[in-house]
Amino acid sequence: MKKILYPTDFSETAENAFIFALQVADHLGASITTLHAFNKPDVSQVNLPGMLSEVYESIDLDAFESYEDEVPILRDIASDNGYYHVPMVHVLEEGAPVSAILRTANRDKADLIVMGATGAGAMEAFFFGTVSGKVLEKAHCPVIVVPDSAEFDGLINHIGIATNFSEHDAELVEAVREFQKHMGGQLHVIHINTSNDDDVKERMDAFFEPWKNDKSISYECIDHKDVNEGLEQAMDDLNIDLLAILSHRRTWFDELFEVNRAKELSYSSSIPLLVYQQENLKK
Repeated sequence: MKKILYPTDFSETAENAFIFALQVADHLGASITTLHAFNKPDVSQVNLPGMLSEVYESIDLDAFESYEDEVPILRDIASDNGYYHVPMVHVLEEGAPVSAILRTANRDKADLIVMGATGAGAMEAFFFGTVSGKVLEKAHCPVIVVPDSAEFDGLINHIGIATNFSEHDAELVEAVREFQKHMGGQLHVIHINTSNDDDVKERMDAFFEPWKNDKSISYECIDHKDVNEGLEQAMDDLNIDLLAILSHRRTWFDELFEVNRAKELSYSSSIPLLVYQQENLKK
């Protein structure tokens, strides 16, 4: 992972996610592209009078000047936190947040997107709900979702991996192992047993067989009736700094009857999520 895309609305939450992006970039030896999206109103079907037309055209300039004022703040944050050496490029894109983020990630061949889970003020929708949820589903690369309550010490000592013993979960473990090689720390493969299955120990042993000789990986089985609460408990008990989880593109039927686990978790936890898209794991 050498290219990190960091979308920002310049809120405090976004600044918190920026510090996390800097820490990850420092460990990976990666560069960061900061992205701010602005959306002009659609007036394609309207004939604007001369003065209003000039006002509409000036929106681009206003957005640029606002962004130009914020760039030094980002540089100061990097310098103040000891990451002045991390290479950065600053990009301003017109368009709705989701499309701007995905378009930029694809164009620049980003290896990782780091973004906040909530936002502030008029741009709250930039980070809350549909935006981060759609990005983590549709992006071609992994996405780290950083809750506004997350706190960092500069180290990622413990990475959790949520599993339900599926084939794709095994691919997730391998993907996170590659990430962990650069980040360091311990991996914890976590299963939440919601149905008190008697054979869960045997299933966990069988799933974990490929990594049983790897001292940097351990596994935990937590009995809990609720997956989210069980994961929260496991993250607290194991001092998890980052939780890896799978997301996959939903059909309309899925959306009607099932909540996307990654989207739900991104708003209930204070731990950043590393979200891999199931469809991209083997790419």
